[in-house]
Amino acid sequence: MTWNSDYFSSIGYLGLAASGGALVLWLIYLIKPSRLISTLALSLVVAGWFGARLNSSQHVNKIQPDRTEELARRAAQEEARRKALVDSRGDEVADVRFAEDGANDFLDRAGMDEADLKYFESQGGFGEPDWKKEKKKRSGSRDDDSLEAAIGGGGEVIQGVATEGVGEVDGEEPIVMKEEDLVMANRLDLLNLKTTTVLVAIGLALFIFDYLRRANLHGKSSYPLPLPSRWLNAIQPISTLVVSTKRSKSSARGELGRLARRGDSFLYLTDDPERIKRLPNSFAKLRFTKWREDIIPVTESIDDGFVFETVWHGRSSFACGDRDRAQQLLEYALERLGERRTSRAKVLQTVHLVWDLAEPIDPTLQKKLLTLAEATGISLLLVRQKKTRGNQSAPPKSVRQESPVPS
Repeated sequence: MTWNSDYFSSIGYLGLAASGGALVLWLIYLIKPSRLISTLALSLVVAGWFGARLNSSQHVNKIQPDRTEELARRAAQEEARRKALVDSRGDEVADVRFAEDGANDFLDRAGMDEADLKYFESQGGFGEPDWKKEKKKRSGSRDDDSLEAAIGGGGEVIQGVATEGVGEVDGEEPIVMKEEDLVMANRLDLLNLKTTTVLVAIGLALFIFDYLRRANLHGKSSYPLPLPSRWLNAIQPISTLVVSTKRSKSSARGELGRLARRGDSFLYLTDDPERIKRLPNSFAKLRFTKWREDIIPVTESIDDGFVFETVWHGRSSFACGDRDRAQQLLEYALERLGERRTSRAKVLQTVHLVWDLAEPIDPTLQKKLLTLAEATGISLLLVRQKKTRGNQSAPPKSVRQESPVPS
């Protein structure tokens, strides 16, 4: 098969290039997953989808079959028929031709008998001369007493003008190709439409997969949504230890807001009461909705058991701004988590224990907490300030945002 460049329009070829580029990006994604690659690939397959539909409606649907060979064949058959008639009735060909004679007036029918006339009519007939047809049309138009008929115009003049006007508007040159090429163009068009639809579905699936894959990766997630933790953990389990250095010196609002928008509950422990005062009463789990996560300050009247059970079941989150009470809550949480591990209980939605004290958590308690957290679905988030000139106790730059569970 010889390729015909008219199978696709320029938009169609651009759509094919976009779809091909998406396939290359997907291969790169298999080697190195990236949010940028998945987003760009989805954009390309959507562009290819639109290009395929524009190519189909604006190009392929306007292609017309080439009738040149068929018309030439019919003309040859007509000429052969005329020649056969002349050869069979050569002595009856009229020597004198008049301007008003029709195409079949080259034979003298006055000299033909009845059998010859019937034979000639079976071969195409004489028909009626064109000048007689025109005369009948002109005489027939006298029956119309309208103004147009009176001035000699009638419907023919109006129709002629209308046809000429349409021809000027539709001056676009038609696309003509052979019958077999037209069939191939339609096949390729149908294949292109179906393929681009499948590619868009794959692009959307990969885009969603990449979003879910990054949701539990601290620092790589984007636009957190309140999704069930079992969905996210099935693709990428959440780390039991996360070290964050993104909080400002005076507030952990951004970090806690991210946890709330994930649909998770948290217990925020700090030794600075001012940071507690800067926190809002609640965080919106989903923007532009009334679905919110309440932040309850821990006071002396609130029992440790109430705090633990409320956070465990994801009803609300708590914030403690007293160092001694924070240590007390941590020890109580360790006891309860040990009981839950024994009974193989696990939280339905991830719970975060946020440690934001100037004093680092005790290594022994941290190791024990991580062991219990892995068994119960808890995540320990250590919030630390970035290293500055006036803060020599800040962690070194080599500290990773995510650390594996120590053995």
